[in-house]
Amino acid sequence: MTHDTVTPAGFLTELHLGHLRWDLISPFPAPSDEDRARGDTAVAELMRFLQETIDPTEVDRTAKLPDGFHEACAARGYFKLQDPLERGGLGLSAHNAFRMIQAAASWSVTACYAMSVHLGLGAGAYLPILADGELKSELERLLAAGAISGDADTEPTGAINRTRATTAVPTEDGTGFWISGEKVFIQNGPIAGLLRVSATVRDNDREYIRLFFVDTADPGFTVTSWHEYLGLKGLPNAALTFDRVFVPHSRVFTLDGLAAEDEWRLAPELHTISVRGRMYPISAPALAIGRLCLHWSREFVRRRSVGGLGLEQYDEIQRIIAANLAETFAVESVVEWCLLAEERHPGIDLDPEQTVAKNITSLTSWRIVDRTLSLLAAEGFETATSKARRGAQPLPVERFFRDARALRVAGGVDFLVDHWAARHLLSRHYPKPQAIAEAATDLTAADACLSPRNRDHLRFVAEQAVQFARLSRDLVDRHPDPEELFAEERTLILLNRLSAELFSMSAVLANAARLHSEGTGPAQDLADVFCADARHRMADAQRRLADTDGPDHAGACAQWLHGDGLEFLLRDTVTATPPAR
Repeated sequence: MTHDTVTPAGFLTELHLGHLRWDLISPFPAPSDEDRARGDTAVAELMRFLQETIDPTEVDRTAKLPDGFHEACAARGYFKLQDPLERGGLGLSAHNAFRMIQAAASWSVTACYAMSVHLGLGAGAYLPILADGELKSELERLLAAGAISGDADTEPTGAINRTRATTAVPTEDGTGFWISGEKVFIQNGPIAGLLRVSATVRDNDREYIRLFFVDTADPGFTVTSWHEYLGLKGLPNAALTFDRVFVPHSRVFTLDGLAAEDEWRLAPELHTISVRGRMYPISAPALAIGRLCLHWSREFVRRRSVGGLGLEQYDEIQRIIAANLAETFAVESVVEWCLLAEERHPGIDLDPEQTVAKNITSLTSWRIVDRTLSLLAAEGFETATSKARRGAQPLPVERFFRDARALRVAGGVDFLVDHWAARHLLSRHYPKPQAIAEAATDLTAADACLSPRNRDHLRFVAEQAVQFARLSRDLVDRHPDPEELFAEERTLILLNRLSAELFSMSAVLANAARLHSEGTGPAQDLADVFCADARHRMADAQRRLADTDGPDHAGACAQWLHGDGLEFLLRDTVTATPPAR
C-alpha cells in the first residue's frame, strides 16, 4: 500500500460537501449474531478474570496494579485480541475487541489501558501497511514473543510540534542509528518491550522525521519516572530517556512514496492508524462510563424521594436522566458506525468519522458523568471507600469522574483535535474544489422508519450539511493560502464542532431507524432527545462563528501576560509554589 491509494468517500466526507447520503448510513450496520455470541463469551471470561484479580478501589487507593497483572493478561491472550488463533491470539473482530476494552474499563479503566494502547497504537497496528521485508518480520517476531508495545512520541517541548528534539544519528558503519532524547507521558513506557519512537534524522545538511521501533531491552533505554495523574491511578505511563540506543535498519519505518522531507503524520496510512487506534483507549472507556452512569442513576433515583415524591417524578431529574440516556445512545451509535461500517461498505474512507469520534465520545462521556455526579450530589462527590465505611452503597462515581476527565486529554487535548480535524476537512478544498450540494437531499426514503420529530431532525441535518459545505467553501475562497485559514483556530474549532454534531445526529437517527423501523419506540425517543439538544449546541456554535466583531481576546491576554493593569485579579492569592514531597 502507498499513501497515494484512493478510497471511496465515506458518509462524513459526503456530508461535508452537503450530501446527506442516507443510503450510506442506513440500514445502520450491526454485528452478526455469530460474532456477537463469540464476543459475549470472550467478554464474560475477561470479566471473571478481572473480578478475581483486581480490586479497583484498592488500585485507586494505592495507585498500583497487582504484581504480575500485565503478564497474566498476556498469558490469556489479552494483548493479542485480534491476532489469529494459530498465532496465540483470540481472533476477535474489531467490534468484539472494542467490547473487551469497554467491558474491562467498566471495572477499572486503568486495568484496560495497556491492552487498549497496545491494540490500537502499538506495533501490531503497523503490520497491515508494511510490505514483506525485514521490518515486518522483526515486528512479527517480537510481538509473537509476547512484547507489549506502545507509542513514544510526546516530548517535554510538546506533542504537536513538527520537529522532534529526539535525534537519530546514522552510525559510522551505516548499519543503523543512535537514538538520543527524552519522551514524556508515554503510555506502556514502563512495561513495553517494543516502542515506536519518533526522532529527527540529521543526515549531512538535511533534517527530517522518521519512526523507529526500539527494543527496550537494548542498552541506553531508561524509564526515568512514572507519571501520577488526577485519575487513572496506577497507569503504566512514564517519562523515558534514550541515550544512544542503537536501532538497526531492520527496525526503521519507511513508507512507499513518502519522501524523506515529507511530514510523516500526513501520510494517510499513519493518520488512519492514529485515528482508529484512539478509539480503543478513549472511546471504549467513554462508552463504559456512560453506561455505568445510567446504572448508578437508576440505583440512586429508585431509592430516593423528596417531599413524599420519588425523584423520578421531578421534571429536572427526568431531563437529566433522559439526556444521559440519549447521549449514551449517541456514543454507542458513533462507535458502532466507526467499527462496523467498513463491513457494509468495503474500502470506505472512515478517517473523518474516526477522527471526530475521539471528541464526540470523550466530551459526551464527560457531560454524562458530570450530570450524574450532580444528580447524586454529595453521595456522588464522596469516595467509594467513604461510602463503604458508613454502610452506604459504594458507587465509585468520583473515581470514574476523575478517569473520564483524562479522556479529554489523552490522544490529543479536545480543542486541538477539533482544530486538527477541521484542517483535514478544509484541506480537501485545496487546490481543486470539490462539488458541493446546492440543495438538501430528498429524504423521502427515510420517512417510513422515523418518527415525525425525527424526520424533522433528519431534514435539519440535510439542510445544515448544505450550509456547512457553503461555509467551508466560503472560508477557502476567502483564504487562498491555507496556512492563513488554519491560523484562525477558533473558527476551525467551531467548524469541527458543527461537523461532529451533524455526524452524531445522523448516526443516532440511522441507528434508531434500525432498532425501531416502524417509527415508534424507545430508540426513536432517545434520538429525538439527543437531536433536540444537539440543535441547541449547533445554534450556539453558529452564533459564535458569526460573532466576527467579538471581544478582543488577544488584547486581554497580552495585558495579563505583561502585567498591564490586571494584577488586581491576583489579590489575596498566595502564588508561591509549595515544595513537592
